[in-house]
Amino acid sequence: MQGTKELDKTNRIQEHEVNQKTDFFTHINEIGNIAKQAGGINDLFYEFAMPHLEFIQNRLSTNQIQTVLFACLIYLYNGDKITITRLANFMNYAVFKVLVYLDEFEILEQKRLLHIKREKEDYRYSGGHEQISFELRFTTIDALRKGYYSESAFSQQLSIEKFFVQVERLCEERVQRRQSYPNTIKNMRNLLKDNEHLLFVKKVKALGFNDDTTLVLLRFFHYMVNMDLSEMALYHLEAIYDHSSEFAPVRRLLQNGNYILLTEELIESTCSDGMSDTENFRLTDAAKDEFLVELEESFFNKMPKGMKLHSSIAEKNLFYPEKTQQAINELCSLLQSGYFDDIQKRLSENGMRTGFACLFSGNPGTGKTETAHQIARLTGRDIMPVDISGTKSKWYGDSEKMIKGIFDKYCSCVKRCDTAPILLFNEADAVFSKRRLIGKNNNGPAQTENAIQNIILNEIENLNGILIATTNLTNNFDSAFERRFLYKIEFEKPDIQTRKEIWRSLITFLSCEDACTLASRFDFSGGQIENISRKSTVHQVLSGKVPALEDIIKLCNTECLTGETMRKIGF
Repeated sequence: MQGTKELDKTNRIQEHEVNQKTDFFTHINEIGNIAKQAGGINDLFYEFAMPHLEFIQNRLSTNQIQTVLFACLIYLYNGDKITITRLANFMNYAVFKVLVYLDEFEILEQKRLLHIKREKEDYRYSGGHEQISFELRFTTIDALRKGYYSESAFSQQLSIEKFFVQVERLCEERVQRRQSYPNTIKNMRNLLKDNEHLLFVKKVKALGFNDDTTLVLLRFFHYMVNMDLSEMALYHLEAIYDHSSEFAPVRRLLQNGNYILLTEELIESTCSDGMSDTENFRLTDAAKDEFLVELEESFFNKMPKGMKLHSSIAEKNLFYPEKTQQAINELCSLLQSGYFDDIQKRLSENGMRTGFACLFSGNPGTGKTETAHQIARLTGRDIMPVDISGTKSKWYGDSEKMIKGIFDKYCSCVKRCDTAPILLFNEADAVFSKRRLIGKNNNGPAQTENAIQNIILNEIENLNGILIATTNLTNNFDSAFERRFLYKIEFEKPDIQTRKEIWRSLITFLSCEDACTLASRFDFSGGQIENISRKSTVHQVLSGKVPALEDIIKLCNTECLTGETMRKIGF
């Protein structure tokens, strides 16, 4: 046998005496080399590898096959996941034979030695083995390198923030079917056991719930802490179960109000139009106050993701037609901290709505978005921009919840801040257009869009802060939205005088006469003029010469050719 000849020729194993002080990875390397020379994991391999296997086995408290599997994975590790196909090829096994050892892999995972990844919805029904792969944990590699071979060496006491990162991983791997339900429960137990120093974990364990209920509770906290979502639909809870039939008893208890998390007042159903919504649930305020004490400073007082501080907004000179300039100056004055507080107080005393909803409408490139940022800078208000397209979800009802969640986060922020921030709905054309008729051909999309619009209308009605919405719509604007906006400013294309000022502010070497020529010849928006000024700067850098008027006119002609395809810059 060729493998025998190679082993005999090198005489490495026969002459090798295992030194108990030998480095752990030296034994791993020997095991890997023997497997290669023996042509896989076979009788010849075991004949020569036993001393090394026993060394590893004694250190990790694993059985023989677990030791072989782990040693092969360590030997194959190159910083990336190891597919089950690659492992089978190295061991010279058929893949199904490696699949037989899935229980052994799960034991290795429980011992924190590796992590099993299942890529498809459920590996048992996926029809292929390639969806299973293995990851080695850095903490494991590091502990083995340092000579810490006890299982406890692989556990870490986490901060509350890092703990919730692991909760997120636990929940998402289960939802994506990269972990079996039993294994998820085992990992949850280990996570809680390793972090009993955290007050959150102590309180969760003190509840004495079974594993299923504890996992549901952790999913609620994951939704709030990691995803910034205040509500969770039943189908999101169902996602952690293998089959709908397994979730059915939980669903019934939730909907009739008898589920233990409801009776213990840890969660509650949400309300819709004054009615209890038994399809959606959220953590109670009491639960958040009691269980998330450790996150109070780092979580509850943090700014929402994407919040832009007013101090970080660069000053920018903007030019408008006179009518637009007057309207912007007036709005900016009203939103100054002292005036705004007095106005809100007076409105409240008269039983009127205290929110300021402002609409900036006009063609692209006329300065709507940048004006909102400059108002935030001048009034000392942070700004919370919202990407409306980011609220679109393939899941029924999720878009509505995300919109509601945006307003919930903004309201929470208003309560915490001394100066109310500005909520900016940028390019909100899609939600301000006229509501669609519900018909059999467009029932789903139309119903969702109308529901989103109704939520926004209701939230604007009850707003206790400042909303600025920008839109390119000049027609097809829903009248219900128009009534909700206290201030409406139309951004017209700049007139000749305004264009001249923009040209001179952006291309400073232009003479007054040249700026006048460009302003008269090209009916550009501020955004288009900035686009040309940027190209002019590039031209100057490449050529080393200041562009002449003729060069700039060429750039203008090119800009004219782009028409509606030009990039919106936000002027």
